[in-house]
Amino acid sequence: MAKKFYCSQCGQTFEAASMPDKCPICGADTSHLTEVKSKGINTNGNIYTICYAAVMVILVAFLLAFVSSALKSKQDANVAIDKKSQILASLNVRGLAKSEVEGKYNELIQETCVLTPDGQVLEGEDAFGVDTKEIGEKFPVYRSKTADGADALVLPLKGRGLWGGLWGYVAVTPDLQKVLGAYFDHESETAGLGALIKEAKFQEQFIGRPVLGEDGNVALTVVKKGSSTAETEVDGVTGATLTSKGVGEMVLTGIQQYVNALGGSKPSGCCQKAEGCGGCGGKEGCDKPCCQGESEQAE
Repeated sequence: MAKKFYCSQCGQTFEAASMPDKCPICGADTSHLTEVKSKGINTNGNIYTICYAAVMVILVAFLLAFVSSALKSKQDANVAIDKKSQILASLNVRGLAKSEVEGKYNELIQETCVLTPDGQVLEGEDAFGVDTKEIGEKFPVYRSKTADGADALVLPLKGRGLWGGLWGYVAVTPDLQKVLGAYFDHESETAGLGALIKEAKFQEQFIGRPVLGEDGNVALTVVKKGSSTAETEVDGVTGATLTSKGVGEMVLTGIQQYVNALGGSKPSGCCQKAEGCGGCGGKEGCDKPCCQGESEQAE
C-alpha cells in the first residue's frame, strides 16, 4: 500500500511505497522528507474488522427480533387455526378455508375441560392451551358435535414414531365405546411411508371401530397391514411398521388414560368431580361421560 510523504523544501506531497532517497519533485534529500500519517480509520486492520463484524451482528439480531415480535401475533393466530383444523378433522370436518375454521370450531365445540390423571378438573385451565408435551400429566377433553351432529368427546393424544413425535385427536362417543373420527400428524416421518398417517385414507379406517375389548379395557390399536384379527385392530401403513406401531401405542395407551381419568375404572363418586355436574352421583339423565357407568349401577 502506498504511503504519503511531504517535502519541506518544495512544500509538495507525493506517494511512494517506502521512503525514497530523494524528493521526486525537487530532488531534495531525505532530510527534507517526512511521512504523512493518516488520521482516518485503518480499514485494513484487525480492530476495524472485529468492530465492523460486531456492529453488523448487533444490527441483524435487532432486526430479526423486531420482525419476530411484529409477526408473533400473526404466527400465533396461524398456529391456533391449524390446531383447530386438526380438531375439526377428527370430527370429520375437513377442507375448510382458514376464514371458516374459527366459526365452525365455535359451532361444534360445546364445552372443554382439563383433567388430572385421577379425574380431578383443573379449574381455570384452558383445554386448547394445553401443549402436546403436557398430555399424560394433563388430559384436555372437548365435548363436541361431529359433522353429522352426533355427540362426541375429542381426546388429544401424543406418541412417538420412527423419527420423532406423533400426535392426534380421536373423537369417541360420550360413553367411550365407539370411534367417530380421528386425525393424526407427525414431526418428521418418512414421506410416502410413515407420513401417510396424516392422510384421510388412513384415518378414516378408525371410524365406527369399537374402543373397548371384552375385558372392558381399551383394545383399539394399529397392527401390521393384513394381520388384523379383531374389529379393534386397524391396518397400519405398508412399509412403515415402526410408525404404525407408534400410532397403535399412542391410541391404545392414550385413550386408556382418558378412560381412567374420566372414571371408567372408578365410577364411585367421579361425577362430583366433573365440571358443571352439581354432584348428581350418577343419577339417570346426567350427560357427563363419567356418569355413564354410575347410571347403570343406580338402575
